[in-house]
Amino acid sequence: MCANCRDTESLKHYNATGDKYETDFDCGWENGLICATHTNGKTCKDYEVKFKCPTIGTCPECAKWTPWLNREHGGLQDRELVGPEGHNPCSDHEPLDIQCRVRGTNQPWDQAGQKIRVKCTPSEGFACDIADQQIEQNCYDYEVRFLCP
Repeated sequence: MCANCRDTESLKHYNATGDKYETDFDCGWENGLICATHTNGKTCKDYEVKFKCPTIGTCPECAKWTPWLNREHGGLQDRELVGPEGHNPCSDHEPLDIQCRVRGTNQPWDQAGQKIRVKCTPSEGFACDIADQQIEQNCYDYEVRFLCP
């Protein structure tokens, strides 16, 4: 399952609005999105959250994982995004699921200890940016794979 969050007025992705979000409530399908004035320092924009539940239909064995994909190689950023300027892993079908990990170590992205801008969703992909990291820490080299219908 995945979540898509955006500003209802500008339709911008939630990360592009400049608002700050509660820890662990930043557009994940587990917890949704919470922007609170005390965290943001100002009134939050009005957001909408859309949840999508994956359906494989009557043929779950028909869904297949892609090979591991890696467009960027860490450093200042690592963006493994879905869309026109990113991956099109399922031949114009929306991916059902995604897995993201550190290349070489196979460590899951959420155990790598880095702050992640786009959090491993099948509709958006994955993105790490050095601006979100601790001082003098580059983004690791991440790779992704998608479950395609």
